[in-house]
Amino acid sequence: MAQIKKIGMAVGTFSVALGIGFIMQNGDALASRFGGEDTDAPFVKNETPIAVAQAGLTAGTEQHGASPSLLTPDLAANVAVVLPEAARAPETPPAPVQLASVDPEALPEIDLPALAALDAAIPDATEQSAEIDCVPIMTGRLGPAAILEVNVAAPCHTDTAFTIHHQGMMFTATTDKTGNSDLTVPALAETAVVIAAFEHGDGAVATIAVPEFANYDRAVLQWQGDTAVMLSAYENGANFESDNHIFLENPGSRARVESGEGGYLLSLGDRNIENALIAEVYTYPTTMMTVGGNVTLVAEAEITADNCGHELNAQSIQIDPTGDRSALDLTMVMPDCDAVGDFLILQNMFQDLTLASR
Repeated sequence: MAQIKKIGMAVGTFSVALGIGFIMQNGDALASRFGGEDTDAPFVKNETPIAVAQAGLTAGTEQHGASPSLLTPDLAANVAVVLPEAARAPETPPAPVQLASVDPEALPEIDLPALAALDAAIPDATEQSAEIDCVPIMTGRLGPAAILEVNVAAPCHTDTAFTIHHQGMMFTATTDKTGNSDLTVPALAETAVVIAAFEHGDGAVATIAVPEFANYDRAVLQWQGDTAVMLSAYENGANFESDNHIFLENPGSRARVESGEGGYLLSLGDRNIENALIAEVYTYPTTMMTVGGNVTLVAEAEITADNCGHELNAQSIQIDPTGDRSALDLTMVMPDCDAVGDFLILQNMFQDLTLASR
């Protein structure tokens, strides 16, 4: 890599406003169930033996006291039950039927179209329940080095890309076949608000307190697509690709940060998604360092066959332990393709960290 030509370029930058908002709507479903019980007709057992006699049915002849048999369907047509006079139930005269007079003009008019519209407006309990179950949910907790451990559960968005927003930082993530996604997000605020935004307005939000936020400096470089951009942190005068050159291929570790040894770079975004939003975040344990030092922060871009001669867009965000932040946009045209293989050093995107001055 010693043969790599590095070209320094001063970059004109300007401040940008960062933020995002979205509205989540949720609905409640109410349902009622109605039921009834069938009551069997009372059965009175007659202790008096019943004489069953074979009888022929003659057209036009009425069998006094006869009733259909309950024995078998085959005998119902030619068997009569003869009861002694003492066993017969007394005849009960039918109750008189009284008809109430009805005034047609007194009846209320029924608006059938209005009833149909009312019925259509009542939500179906099953559909409402399914809609509620589809609402994405985000949960999160604080991990080591002020890095958030976030889970997104979206059962109706399986194998789906979505965007994470946090304090102006954005990157593309994806759910798995069950609709879940586990993410690590460096906290960029003492009260960290993380938003997951899906297409068509679905989304979820989580808020996590970060009491140790003031222990760290953080620098973010973000872009979209495969632009061959990277964030580099040269700690204590490190050279390109030396041990203290922290970048994507030598990111350091959380343990390095927790022990106060040096910084850690975390790459965010699914690079397998076309035109994905990508972010690289460098964390430095400013208040935990036992000795002074300095860190040079630069944005670098490799000139490739895909980006040569094309416009490059990127953005930097830098946050110090007090919560002060700065954001700069970069727009430039990459050199011609005869410079493929060289690197550009995009100056003025970040402020260097000088620990002796703190």
